[in-house]
Amino acid sequence: MEEYLLPLHTPCVYYDANFLSESEASVAYQYLLTNTPWEKTPKINRWVTLMELPPKAKGGGEDDANAEGDANDAAEPKEVVGYRYRDAPGASIVGPFPNVVHKLKLLAEEWYNSKQPTNDNNSKLEFNVCLLNYYQDGSQRIGWHSDREELGRTTPIASISLGASRQFLIRSKTDGMRDRASITMSHGSLVIMENVCQLQYLHSVPKEMEVTEGRINLTFRCKKEGEEATLGEMEHEKRDHWIDQIATEEGVLDSTAGPWKKDEDEKGMIIGSAELGDHGGHQVFGDDAQFYNPLYHMEDEVSESVEFVVRTNIGAECYCAAEIEEVLDIERYCCLARPFGIAGYVAVCRRTLIGEVDDDDGKELTSSPLDAILLQLRSAHHVLRYNDHFDLSQVTSSSVAADLEMDGEAKNASEEGEQVKTKIGSITGEMLYEYYKERLVSQNASISSLVHLDKQGGTFRVTCERIGSGHGFQAPEVEREIGGAMSEYYSNVKPKMNDFDIQIRIDVVATKVIVGTQINVDDLSKERHFLRFRNAVTIKTNLAYAMVRCANIKNGDLVVDPFCGSGTILLEALDVYQKQIKCIGMDVSRRSANGAQENARAEGFDDDICQFHCCDARNFRSKLEEDSVSAIVTNLPWGIMTGHKNVSDLQSMYEVFLRTAWYILKDKARIVMLVLRGLQLTRIIRKLSGRYRLLSVNCVRTTNNLPSIVVVEKLAVDHVRVAVKRQLAYLAQFVSVSPEMHQAVHYEKIDETTF
Repeated sequence: MEEYLLPLHTPCVYYDANFLSESEASVAYQYLLTNTPWEKTPKINRWVTLMELPPKAKGGGEDDANAEGDANDAAEPKEVVGYRYRDAPGASIVGPFPNVVHKLKLLAEEWYNSKQPTNDNNSKLEFNVCLLNYYQDGSQRIGWHSDREELGRTTPIASISLGASRQFLIRSKTDGMRDRASITMSHGSLVIMENVCQLQYLHSVPKEMEVTEGRINLTFRCKKEGEEATLGEMEHEKRDHWIDQIATEEGVLDSTAGPWKKDEDEKGMIIGSAELGDHGGHQVFGDDAQFYNPLYHMEDEVSESVEFVVRTNIGAECYCAAEIEEVLDIERYCCLARPFGIAGYVAVCRRTLIGEVDDDDGKELTSSPLDAILLQLRSAHHVLRYNDHFDLSQVTSSSVAADLEMDGEAKNASEEGEQVKTKIGSITGEMLYEYYKERLVSQNASISSLVHLDKQGGTFRVTCERIGSGHGFQAPEVEREIGGAMSEYYSNVKPKMNDFDIQIRIDVVATKVIVGTQINVDDLSKERHFLRFRNAVTIKTNLAYAMVRCANIKNGDLVVDPFCGSGTILLEALDVYQKQIKCIGMDVSRRSANGAQENARAEGFDDDICQFHCCDARNFRSKLEEDSVSAIVTNLPWGIMTGHKNVSDLQSMYEVFLRTAWYILKDKARIVMLVLRGLQLTRIIRKLSGRYRLLSVNCVRTTNNLPSIVVVEKLAVDHVRVAVKRQLAYLAQFVSVSPEMHQAVHYEKIDETTF
């Protein structure tokens, strides 16, 4: 069976391109297309039908389907309420499978069972549920997911493809960059996924706009009978109802929401861009970051597995997680962005403590010092050895419960939530002290670094950063009160503001509190480059690093920043790629251009690899040749203190910049932009849909601003222009126009500087 396996780290997916003959597949496709009662709802972008065998018909005997190709076979279902597929509008059709579906079921069972080791103790696999999907063309797809249906979670899933060939992509949930595969599901092919596949991998069928024909996919599962299966379905429906409820509530914060990507909308991000492409060829740095999700990750297990937490900008967790994954021993560690729902953090976890396989058979895990590796991160601010976390609602939980009991009447979730919010706003420093002292005494929390220091005596300092509103306390109160509780509990460790032995960091992020021992002394993103000249507004180096990585730069490339300021982005690019690229910076301010050149020279970057010019970005074609630039990475002007007229000027400048950049970029070259007006910029990009493909839009927090990192890719061909040219060529045979009119119709030059 090995010849059918896909090359994944955990072999669990089989593919047989010749499962059905051409004629068998064509007959099945035409019959199912015509006779299946397809359903569609706004939640899904394809047509579906769910069929289920009644318990007595589970074996699928000859009486279930004995009329060859008769459409009436599917028209006599029993009126029994079956399992409800979570994305389908109605319940399953309970009754015998149509003859075509029944035969395909038997073939899939025979294929799988014939390739299993002969063992009398193993019962043969029998499918009793079939989900049919109909994709009308390549615009219909399904994003990255794992099959979470209670049906088939403990048995293999067989998928038969009929009709147009479509891509099938699969990637690991924890190591998607390295552990991934893709195949083309051809007409009559079979894919079988073992049950472990849904636990460790995600799969998708991406958009393929060039595909104009339909595809039918039959997915066979095995629904177990009895109380266990019924309870599983009830729990499944209960979970889906809860998900739908929180998805429709206004103002609900989703800690699992990552950046918008061109082919993923299951995280609830907005869809709609310029030219959209398939996932495989347009990967953006950070795309595969795994976010903590309470539906999939048990909080206690994750808490036990976390060794370090890394602090970065809120919204930039995906970039930090991607960088960490590159330097970790992926066999032993994995990353979770926003652990426990705490924004701005990435957790580094041991795999063996969160259900992963340990290849060392219980031996103690050893590796190079992990803290030393993490201190080299370029996308981070701080590295902490994880100690503890809690929610502020826990500080007030007992008093809220008492209030509810005294009221003598039940309150709905909304009223109770408002009461908790009010209580959080009333938390004082004294309450924090009492809560954390009790937490230490009851051993619900332990500060490992202070435990060791307490044995020999020493000093420590507590620092705090508070993010968010609605708190009734300030950061210094957190430092004083929780630090005081720690000092009293660990009596041999004394607080000291200077020349301390250990620094404890307590960050309050909205309602979440995280406690850790800070490993680094200074912010890792500060003073990375020796800057003789500083612009009024300078981007942090950790965000500059993330933008540079999103640009997909390679050695020998030419990188341009047309709004360079003090040159931070280009200095970071040269440092990351070890002077193996060439950079050109431009700024309308001569002072900034000269200052950036001084900074580059101070860093040891010669003029032959890093040049700066005083130039308006709307006219930088005069400094660069066409099709010569591999990437543009820039911090666009934000225009915070501008009036309505200047905002319009910014829009014009953005559009002219993008139009002009298209000429000097190589095919498939990228532009990575940090911009405050992300919504405005994406609308301009959609306006230029024939020139660019929008790859990613990610909002990040910088102090008290919310800019977006926008990544676009130049399209090799202006598809809109080509389409119009073809139409004109075709319609020209039906008209007779003067040379002047012909020239007017075909004239396409514009004055870029007038926008």
